[in-house]
Amino acid sequence: MLPKPLHSPYTSCYCEENIYFLVRQFLQQAQVKATWDIYAVIISNVTKTVALWSQLKSPAANTAVVWDYHAVLVLRSRLGSHCQLLNTTPIIEEETWIYDFDSILEMPSRWEEYVGKTFPPDSDIPPQYRSLFRVVSGEEYLHYFASDRSHMLSLAADEYVSPPPPYPIICGPLAAAHGFTNNLMSHFVSMEPISKGYGTVMDREAFITWLLVVDS
Repeated sequence: MLPKPLHSPYTSCYCEENIYFLVRQFLQQAQVKATWDIYAVIISNVTKTVALWSQLKSPAANTAVVWDYHAVLVLRSRLGSHCQLLNTTPIIEEETWIYDFDSILEMPSRWEEYVGKTFPPDSDIPPQYRSLFRVVSGEEYLHYFASDRSHMLSLAADEYVSPPPPYPIICGPLAAAHGFTNNLMSHFVSMEPISKGYGTVMDREAFITWLLVVDS
């Protein structure tokens, strides 16, 4: 059975924090951990202009939203190798699922539907709008994520461009141990080749390959 994001906090325009709490919720459930590997995926590019389709904030149907970054959760099956070996149709627990609070698609969606309806092939869109994907294990995301929300402050008025969540700012235990109070942009969103971020950065093709392949 697919886990549901029950009572998981949601605040518009704070996708990275929404995913943080969903990762934590799923990691606390033994059955989920036994069935799926849990990942946070940060989507951005060097220019911080990624085009995503099927988003709730799209101005019109079949129109993209251009984000500086976005965040989703991936449940990657730990059982899928069985159906691959037996060449049988996978069951729910043998598939890979994507959770996006800000998508018009069902949550969760099978990865094939989500990727196909959210990220057109790179050849179909200009280079500055193509997505890169930073894939971070759920455990690493919880331990190292830190954000003081300063990126959401308007430089002109020193006010939040979107109301912040009601709970305190997030600083993972290992981020705090390393003296970080804010590494969201530098270690998660940044897709610069020289960035010292967490996880692994992939283009669309490599991301699809990763979604397909189940570690044995």
